[in-house]
Amino acid sequence: LVSNFGNLSFSAASNNQRDSSSRFGSAFFRSGQNGSEVPQLYIATPSDYQLGPGDELLISLYGASEESYTVQLTREGTIKVDRLAPIYLSGLSIEDAKARLLSRFSEIYTGLKAADNDPSKVSLALSLQNARSVVVNITGQVNTPGTYTLSAFTSVINALYAAGGPNNAGSYRAVRLLRGGRIIKEIDLYDFFAGGKLTPLYLQDQDVLQVPAFEAQVQLKGAFKTPGFYELKKDETLADVLSYSGGFLSDGYKDRVFISRIMDFKRQSVTL
Repeated sequence: LVSNFGNLSFSAASNNQRDSSSRFGSAFFRSGQNGSEVPQLYIATPSDYQLGPGDELLISLYGASEESYTVQLTREGTIKVDRLAPIYLSGLSIEDAKARLLSRFSEIYTGLKAADNDPSKVSLALSLQNARSVVVNITGQVNTPGTYTLSAFTSVINALYAAGGPNNAGSYRAVRLLRGGRIIKEIDLYDFFAGGKLTPLYLQDQDVLQVPAFEAQVQLKGAFKTPGFYELKKDETLADVLSYSGGFLSDGYKDRVFISRIMDFKRQSVTL
């Protein structure tokens, strides 16, 4: 199973035979296959979100002085506030941007340096009013390849949702994020579908998501909780397939699994 598998089919005996032609993970993208938009994201600004040109910020000062500023990062990655030179914030997290603003705003609001119990104390709060939009190209084996304008909060899996997800030949295990012509990250969507793990990876302007064709796929038929097609990596075994599928049905005969393998022009049958 590990060293050399092509097209495999596993089956287990059952009193209640079931079959499914769906690929594991495809149900997640099914509602997005008509090019529908990604779900709206009403969430607090993640701590690791990096600011960039087009982001709109709200700077609030309160205490001895009450003032607020709504600013937008320019194409150069700076903001402009009266009586201050342009402040460069592009690439900073909200926390780091707040620290820089505290340093710069203290030039005109001396109360920012005062002690907490000082009546002249001024405090600063920073929040993201509107996230910028990014243009992302989604190519390869997806249902609706193309160029998409998305929120900078959009994750890789949300971007793929907008493109309808991988097609029948597309890989769920090796989605590539390219930035500046280089592969930044290879994403395994089974980490999310089987384990609920989603890497907090945010897209940037002109990123490319490329979905290659899958290399190996097996089909589960019979007394499995989730029959269907499963994409495998070269170091994975039947135990991994059972983990993804949820294992055997309660009425399945677990002591024996039949494998039908097609190797070139020969068909091979194995019993485990």
